[in-house]
Amino acid sequence: MTVQLDYRFLAAPGPTPGGDALQLRNPLLAMLDAIRVQGSIGKAAVQLGLSYRHLWGELKRHEAVFGQPLIAGGQGRAAQLSAFGERLLWAEKRVLARLLPQAESLAGQLDRELLLAVDPGLRVLPACASHDLLFGALRERLQRDARVLLDVDYVGSTQALERLNAGACMLAGIHLPLDDERLCRRGSRIHVALGRELRLGVHKLVRFARREQGLIVAPGNPLGLASLDDLARDGVVFVNRLPGSGTRLMFDELLARTGGRPQDIDGYASGEATHLSVAATVAAGGADCGFGLRAAAERFGLGFVPLAREQYFLVCLKDALDTPPLQAVIDVLRSTGFRRAAEARPGYDAAAAGEVVSLRRTLPWYK
Repeated sequence: MTVQLDYRFLAAPGPTPGGDALQLRNPLLAMLDAIRVQGSIGKAAVQLGLSYRHLWGELKRHEAVFGQPLIAGGQGRAAQLSAFGERLLWAEKRVLARLLPQAESLAGQLDRELLLAVDPGLRVLPACASHDLLFGALRERLQRDARVLLDVDYVGSTQALERLNAGACMLAGIHLPLDDERLCRRGSRIHVALGRELRLGVHKLVRFARREQGLIVAPGNPLGLASLDDLARDGVVFVNRLPGSGTRLMFDELLARTGGRPQDIDGYASGEATHLSVAATVAAGGADCGFGLRAAAERFGLGFVPLAREQYFLVCLKDALDTPPLQAVIDVLRSTGFRRAAEARPGYDAAAAGEVVSLRRTLPWYK
């Protein structure tokens, strides 16, 4: 038995690079995951949009390949994975935890070049952004409605601003916990990292969405984690985001406010590139908890402990705000379709999306 990677062309919109759909997917593992969640082959078939007969046939076909049963309990209403099926499913989740960032990057590069080959008239809008699950919706609508191809490179908030200022992109995506101005006050970690890159009279902020961040925990929160103080408990393993990411900056500021110490947290030195890879690590049992988006936690069927709300902004040069690609971005953000896409994701609010605001009136350290 061997593993071979391939990709498909879809007539309808499918997984979008940077969105909340996983770029590494296997039909069998999707079936097993649905059966585990639903506890029924029939309900799993409905969830996946398949017929019961097709799903049952695929399970039997793969059991013949592996020479081991995937399902315990037989062909009936109640169904659960066999011990082998469970091992196979969680092995995939552990792999996803490591490979999601690379898979998204590869998918994005393929998608960009093939789309330009199919439609050379697409205008490319280069962007560098902190990871967010709504970029897929923005990208899809820009391409469909304005023939603009949003080419996103996911980096930390600090690096996104550095690249914008160096002329390497036209748009940067950052996020700030403005609901609690103490977190990004003058002299805070967030101010030190981002404030020096945001320049009055040079940059403009465009509201993207408000998001909810907190602890991503196992289903049912079996360890009873309720605050950052709990991360220092014996036996609790944490998975962190990469240094320089907006989420890591927020976590560090929250930790400092509670008097916590990084050296007391098992796993603080770890670093995942995206919210989805943090959630995948927790889902696969590689850590007991992580810090990230509610939407990422729910994508993997995990528990969530809310700790902070933040605002995600798109940043551009003031002189570029009136260019057609950036005006197309603002139009999409203000559209009903984009706001509905945001409402469908847990922990998101895009009611003010598309509003252009000044740095002086918005950021605490300028007040």
